[in-house]
Amino acid sequence: MSVSSLADVAFLRRTDVEVPNVPTTGPADPLTRRLELVNTPTPDAQTSISIALKVIATYIPSEVLTLYVAVIAAIRTPGQMDRGMSIAFYSFLVITPLVVWLVYAAKCKGAGKPLPLPPRTWPLWEMFAAAVAYAAWAFALSDNPFSIFDWYSSALAGVIVMIVSTSLGLLAPVFQRPINA
Repeated sequence: MSVSSLADVAFLRRTDVEVPNVPTTGPADPLTRRLELVNTPTPDAQTSISIALKVIATYIPSEVLTLYVAVIAAIRTPGQMDRGMSIAFYSFLVITPLVVWLVYAAKCKGAGKPLPLPPRTWPLWEMFAAAVAYAAWAFALSDNPFSIFDWYSSALAGVIVMIVSTSLGLLAPVFQRPINA
């Protein structure tokens, strides 16, 4: 998935966006209809394995991670960690929510809706989730500022990625709210 997918989910939660009538499996409130529209699996994706993979992959800010990997590759000195890697990690951590907001704002503008300038119109859950997911996935890369510590291991990083990705997928329905635009 991507930041664009996260922005799509947030855009469908706007109260001023008309959503096609989709069958719901639960209460027929507007937020449930919107989320089911986004999360309806395709016929070939009905297995429990594919559903589990979708939960894991939903919160990967791939655009941000791609840029982070490129920056790390450009500034890395083989065999050592330097201050630039830490600066890159934390800079992208701060930039990730901004990127989500910018993509969401572009979707709003493209649909003829006003820019989401007031914080109450921001896709807060997606901004938070993308930042947490970025941190977990960047932590799992072999070249990260934490790999110099004795407690760091790739096994630990893999477990953290799975826990964070699954937790974000499970927490999303709890924290996602309609965005009153």
